[in-house]
Amino acid sequence: MKLCDIEKCTGCGACVNICPKKAIAMAETDTGKTVWFIDETQCVECGMCEKTCPVLNSSDFYEPVKTLAAWTLNEHDKKTCASGGIATALYRLILEENGVIYGCEYDDDLKPVISRSESIKDIEAFKSSKYVQSSTEGSFQQVKKDLADNRKVLYVGTPCQIDGLIHFLCGSQDNLVTVDIICHGAPPFKYLQDYVKALKVKKKPTSVTFRGKYDYCFGLFDGEERILLNKAADDYYLKAFLNGTSFRDNCYQCRYAGKDRVSDLTIGDFWGLDKKSLNQKYEGKISLILVNTTNGQKLIDRAQDYLYTEERSLEEARKHNEQLNHPMAAHEDRDAFLKNYRQGVYRALKSTNGGKEITKNRLKGRVKKLIKRK
Repeated sequence: MKLCDIEKCTGCGACVNICPKKAIAMAETDTGKTVWFIDETQCVECGMCEKTCPVLNSSDFYEPVKTLAAWTLNEHDKKTCASGGIATALYRLILEENGVIYGCEYDDDLKPVISRSESIKDIEAFKSSKYVQSSTEGSFQQVKKDLADNRKVLYVGTPCQIDGLIHFLCGSQDNLVTVDIICHGAPPFKYLQDYVKALKVKKKPTSVTFRGKYDYCFGLFDGEERILLNKAADDYYLKAFLNGTSFRDNCYQCRYAGKDRVSDLTIGDFWGLDKKSLNQKYEGKISLILVNTTNGQKLIDRAQDYLYTEERSLEEARKHNEQLNHPMAAHEDRDAFLKNYRQGVYRALKSTNGGKEITKNRLKGRVKKLIKRK
């Protein structure tokens, strides 16, 4: 058996979830990204993986029927969410309806995984943007079982993960609402793990933050205790993410980076929103919601006690959000990063022009501190 070209593989995990013989696993390439791997000794050539792979099969894309500016009405979530708190509000609603939620959290090894939950206490772990690719693990199989049990399910992930889930399920389902994020691009999770290890912090971190309370900062935490906090301009990993140096190869040719979407709802920051023209004045974080299907609209209708929403134009949303128009281009630093990758992620990031600039600024900062002390 042979699946999609390795360069085009999104790592969605649909093939792993569908294989009846567990002959497929995710393996790392020489640049650290996870791709399909087939154990030929276990494969019975049933062809299920080929029929399920989103790269090898056509997908249904929907033009948004409605564009909304929105934010959560929960005061706690306003302070702790990365943006307008839309996913968190929808999680709360589905749990109130005795449904099941799927979101991204870190495991004990700082690997981001999409996990299943029926408990409101898990929402905190699902919060905040995670600038690294998550693993779908066995979540697709769990969703299939939940739907068979007639449970309402909310699944939040990247567009490629959502498309993988839909192909795994052989199409959209009435009791399933899929929510994709407007994805900037996804570095392999090995990059984050190796980077954190190279920092040699005194305590083992339980989570990493990039947005939220400390917006656009690379933060390491042990529970609520802050271990490390770097501003974006002063952090090798975060700067490389923001400028497009460290994504998977397929991200630079992402077919999901456009106005037409594969999910019921699409959420992200509403960059460039003219706040002065809002019917309700609000100075907090505001999200964008693209309502793509009838199923998505039904959920938004039920969420009126959880969200404030106001209709805007799709053109306004696309004007300042490039991933609704095209994929992000690879940064000029990418070649240097890949060339030095075998030396470790930390050294590879430092070797780029952006990394050298950070190192230079850090040295200047240290010199200034020494002068002040004297």
